[in-house]
Amino acid sequence: MVVSKRKSRNFGLDLVKVLACILVICLHSLTPTSLVVKNNIFNSSVYYSGTIAIPIFFMASSYFVLNKKDISFYYVLRRVVDIFFIIVGWVLVYSICQLIVKHRFIFLEELKGTAFITTSSNHFYHFWFFWALIFMLIISPLLWYILHNNFKRYLFLTFILTLICVGVDISLHLDNSINIQNIPQVFRIYLYIEYYLLGGLIGNLRFIKIKEYVKEHIMIISFSAIFLYFIVIIYSIWNRNVIHWDYAEANYGNILVIFTSVLILIIFSVLNPKNKKLIEFIIPATMGIYMIHPFFINKLMKIHFFYEYPVFMVPILFVLCLIIVEIALRIPVIKRFFKL
Repeated sequence: MVVSKRKSRNFGLDLVKVLACILVICLHSLTPTSLVVKNNIFNSSVYYSGTIAIPIFFMASSYFVLNKKDISFYYVLRRVVDIFFIIVGWVLVYSICQLIVKHRFIFLEELKGTAFITTSSNHFYHFWFFWALIFMLIISPLLWYILHNNFKRYLFLTFILTLICVGVDISLHLDNSINIQNIPQVFRIYLYIEYYLLGGLIGNLRFIKIKEYVKEHIMIISFSAIFLYFIVIIYSIWNRNVIHWDYAEANYGNILVIFTSVLILIIFSVLNPKNKKLIEFIIPATMGIYMIHPFFINKLMKIHFFYEYPVFMVPILFVLCLIIVEIALRIPVIKRFFKL
């Protein structure tokens, strides 16, 4: 049974999710508005290399969800409850600790910050991703139905969402940047529907010929993807001064980012990577790493070396959080807060 599970598992997608997890740490460890990042081309490049992380997470999720044999109400409800438990559970535990130590119960303030605060001024600012995931799960039965019963309509819907993303991206260059920035990240729903639709499309059997073509020409297509990835980074560095928005989230709807993210996911979906045992070891911890890594960033930033060279925080954060999560996953009660 273990062997059959291994054969059916897509280790390429597992690997790209691990890489996306590392890229998210890059996004959070290097603040693009700080002088040490903004005035350093290497630091800026590392930061903007993380641009594709969130698109990949959404696509990797829908790759499987929208291509299940069926999506039941029970499945959606169970997944939503699991995610809601993570959000409320972490905020509640943190608030109780604050009550004990500082005699302040800040549960409602922190819970609000999981959705409405777009910067790191809140301890759970990164939990916006979970709210967006809940929304996508709620509408997933509808998207699943369209994908499996009217493929042309699904393609048309994907085309419309792509136009909306590109239209909003163009508007950023027409003095509309501030208006989009003022929309909390969790409410930029058009972006997440777009990537969810694309992930479902890539994972569908109707897409198999394209994936076979990519597999046959894997070297040239991989080099093309790497080239486009570098163009994304160069474009992002240039674009921040044009639209006056430093954060990578400004580029999620850019057609270059969309195409590059899709191409990278396709490439990894047909890969058969080595070190499968290492991937199997890391992949269950990726979501836990995402949950806890921001709590260590401010602590490490107090060390002058990491403030001056924030890039070095990335591997340290990844390994530190991996160790903590792997230990937590082996404790019956605690693992509930780290597994999704």
